[in-house]
This record gives sequence, structure tokens and C-alpha cells, in this order.
Amino acid sequence: MTGFPPDAQRRLLEVQTADSRLDLLEQRWRDHPAVAAVRALDAREGEVATEVAVHREAAERARQAVLAAERDAEQVRAHQQRDRKRLDAGAVSSPRELEGLQHEIASLQQKLEGIEDAELEAMEQLEEAERALAAGTAAQDQIAGERAAHLADLDAARSTIDTERDVLRAERTALVDGLPPDLVARYERSRARHGGVGVAALRHGRCEGCRLSLTAVDLAKAKAAPEDALLTCEECGRLLVRVEQA
Repeated sequence: MTGFPPDAQRRLLEVQTADSRLDLLEQRWRDHPAVAAVRALDAREGEVATEVAVHREAAERARQAVLAAERDAEQVRAHQQRDRKRLDAGAVSSPRELEGLQHEIASLQQKLEGIEDAELEAMEQLEEAERALAAGTAAQDQIAGERAAHLADLDAARSTIDTERDVLRAERTALVDGLPPDLVARYERSRARHGGVGVAALRHGRCEGCRLSLTAVDLAKAKAAPEDALLTCEECGRLLVRVEQA
């Protein structure tokens, strides 16, 4: 395609340089160690939150079991106390009733011991769940602290990158200003198709976009083309701009 002055084509290479530097800035942001660290912390936070929820539920179940055991034990002790009062007061004279009362007292004691064992087990489960819950909560606090530190690093990095980006964008705007709109449009389409590099220099018979040398036939065509013709690399499809010693 003809109609694009050589100086405009060479300026397009400068636009590409500015765009590549802008892409590197964004890549630098994506590759910042704090980005991966925050992502890992987010994943760990989800795991810890699940664990904390499990431990909290276990603690509540154990707490309710302790309360239930305490209520049951209180009822059995009250029953035992009533039976002993009857026994101590001599209210039961019949040998059969006396034997039945004594058997009931013994049964209540056995039941009480079972309840106390269950209560002790529930208390141990409660202590274990509360320890695990405390550890999980501490882990959440640690994660929150680490995230805050990494986010502060990211804020500082983002501020620096944004400042550099604004400068580069201003430089790019100045470079694009005055270029033929059709030339810029072709560059943008090529850049979108070729991973961010839409134009490359043709130097020493080689495309600096794909790093491949032109064939003798293609190189002869390039040398014979008018100065204002915008070339295309036959290998990679990028726009080609002839520079000195092309």
C-alpha cells in the first residue's frame, strides 16, 4: 500500500516502542510478587474460614452437650436426694419397698456416673474445639495482616506504574498526533492480531518482528517498492518499515 511517507512509517516504530513499554508496565504489575501472594492468601483464607466454621459448630455442639449433661445430672441428683430423705426418715417400712428404694438409689447413682462421664467427654471436646477455633481465628488475623502489607506494596507499585504509564501515554499521543489515520488504523489491527507487536523494522534483510530473514525474492520486492509503500512481512504478517541498511 502506498501513500505513507517514510518519516510517518518510522514514527510508527516509535509508537510501537511506546506501546511495548506500556505492555511491559502492565506485565510488571501482573508479575508483581504481591499479586501472587494476595491470591495465595485469598485461597488460604477460604480454607481457614471453612475450618473455623467447622470448629465453631463443633464447639457449639459440645457446649450444648455440656449444658444438657449438667441439666440431666441436676435432675438425677435431685431425685437421689428425695429418695435418700425418704430412706433416712424411715418413711419406707416394707422390706420390698425398702429394697426397691435402695435399688433405685443405686440405679440413679449409676445413671449419674454415666451422665458425668458424658459431661466430662463433652467438656474435653469443647476445650479441643475452642483451642482449634482460637488457632483458626489467629490464622485469620495473621492472614489479614499479611494481606494488608501486600496490598500496601501493591498500592505503592500501582502508583509508580500509573505515573510511568501516564508519561508514556502522553508520549504516545504526541507520536500518533499528525500520523495518517489510515496508517494508525492498520497498525492497531496488526497489533491486535500479532500479540501486541503490529509493526517491525526491516533491517539487514530481516524482519525484527519474527526475527526471520526475508527471501531473496521478497527482499528484492521490498527494495524495489516505492518509499511511501507500507510493506508486510510475508512470514509473520506484521507491517514492515524499512530503516537504514534494510
